[in-house]
Amino acid sequence: MKKPLKLKNKTKKALYGYLFTLPWIIGFFVFGLYPLMRSLRFALSQSEQLNAVTRTFTVKGFGFYQIIKLFTDNPDHLKTIGSFVLDILEVVPIVLVFALILALLLNQNIKGRGVFRSIFFLPVVLLSGAMLGYFSSYNLLTVPSITNGALAEVIDNFFPGFLSEMIVEIFSRIVLILWLSGVQILIFMAGLSKIDKGVYEAAKVDGASGWDCFWKITFPALIPLMYINIIYTTVIYSNLGNFNPLVNLISSTQTNAVQYGRGYASMLSWLLFFIDIVTIGLYSLIIKLSSTRYE
Repeated sequence: MKKPLKLKNKTKKALYGYLFTLPWIIGFFVFGLYPLMRSLRFALSQSEQLNAVTRTFTVKGFGFYQIIKLFTDNPDHLKTIGSFVLDILEVVPIVLVFALILALLLNQNIKGRGVFRSIFFLPVVLLSGAMLGYFSSYNLLTVPSITNGALAEVIDNFFPGFLSEMIVEIFSRIVLILWLSGVQILIFMAGLSKIDKGVYEAAKVDGASGWDCFWKITFPALIPLMYINIIYTTVIYSNLGNFNPLVNLISSTQTNAVQYGRGYASMLSWLLFFIDIVTIGLYSLIIKLSSTRYE
């Protein structure tokens, strides 16, 4: 009688991971792969033409016509893309820092902790493009004292010019940042709950301060979750049409078939995808380099 095959613990975890992601993988190959390749074909086409009878598109040419069109004929679109790149590079680390700080606060043993956790997660339940658009139209995502310049003047008196501009920008978008931090807070709190309390007690017996415990115990334990939150924050912010001018540009160029069309819009969509990948890779690299000192 043959002995049952024993798998290593690492192999078992890998199999569990593949089983959980298998429905998504099947769905991607069945429903997502063809539209993705077709979008790439549109992005690399010279032009496309709609058949009024069959309601299908045919493409002509193959090359970088749409990208050349972007750089030669639409400099205003380049400004839109540049502003979005700077915006997402700024928002992602701010959201991560705020989510980590709030997770540390909500993980404390305080009365009504469950209520506070629900309050911070409530925006995730209500999060939608229509809701955020409504809030933005009525200036509910800004702080009046900042937009009117009252707090900005105080900050300018205490900080250098470049630093004060950054602080004012953060405070002016504090509501939106908190609105986007709900899932990240839960992920960080899940990681904090897995840290053995005895490690903190042993560190304090050895004379470690709270600051030492954070950088030597808490932060290294949360590094794997940093990657997840970087991906989630980048993707969710990129798909907020009310705050992403590039998404609005894609929608407007797709409907303007005379001047732009599906090919140009597809090229912009792939450019948005490339920006997301670069953003995720950049901040993941920063986290990876910062984690080497703890390995």
